[in-house]
Amino acid sequence: MCMSYEVIMLEFEGKVAVVTGAARGIGRATSLTLAERGADITAIDLREEMAIQAAKEVEGLGRKALAVPMDVSSSKSVAEGFAKIMETFGRIDILVNCAGIDIPGKLVDMSEENWDKTMNVNLKSVFLCAKAVAPIMMEQKSGKIVSISSIAGKLGEDTQGAYCCSKAGVGMLTQVLALELAPYNITVNAVCPGKTETEMIRETAKRISKEQNVSLEEFEKMWLDAVPLHRYARPCEVAELIAFLSSNKSDYITGISVTIAGGSLLY
Repeated sequence: MCMSYEVIMLEFEGKVAVVTGAARGIGRATSLTLAERGADITAIDLREEMAIQAAKEVEGLGRKALAVPMDVSSSKSVAEGFAKIMETFGRIDILVNCAGIDIPGKLVDMSEENWDKTMNVNLKSVFLCAKAVAPIMMEQKSGKIVSISSIAGKLGEDTQGAYCCSKAGVGMLTQVLALELAPYNITVNAVCPGKTETEMIRETAKRISKEQNVSLEEFEKMWLDAVPLHRYARPCEVAELIAFLSSNKSDYITGISVTIAGGSLLY
């Protein structure tokens, strides 16, 4: 966690949150942040053993947790998973779409298979999970949906074409869902992190430094020199923003994509 509190406000007590990609990075930090504040958590990940581990961490904070192995790009897997969640908890108050992949490469060289895989995991999954949870939240007349986009969805990056397009799609999907679900008191927002200290960004840094024939340390210094705050975001900092957008403090905010990038994208 970013910081410790002697008294943690349990603003999510009695709430049920579903987090995809919960096993690591922003998803893991979000699960723990929401659990710290009282939410019961469903930890979703493609790898069952990692979903179980994420759920155990939540239980260690004194909250109920359910591990659900799920292929978020499969409508069948999503339907089965959300049915299990409802069977266990009977309600869903918060959906956080954190699952994502990055397959680098120039668009002109990218295979159709890799394009489809990127779109399926990064964009189609948000559509499928939102579609699964919407009827539940509509019946409840309340709900919060927060999806992870990226500053790469706002500004194109060389060799990141499929990733950029998928994340731009998340932003537009967020806007449309916000309009459709507003009559049911459901808010829909996206978070657009910049360079965040996760396994995914570390792998990207290693790849680019190798391509440029410089050491990882040299490359990361050049990379972060372009960030006004000169550092990576911490996953827990992104999780704090997600928690705000999942809380009743943000009840009048919907349909936006909030940038959290240390000043990297100012316009």
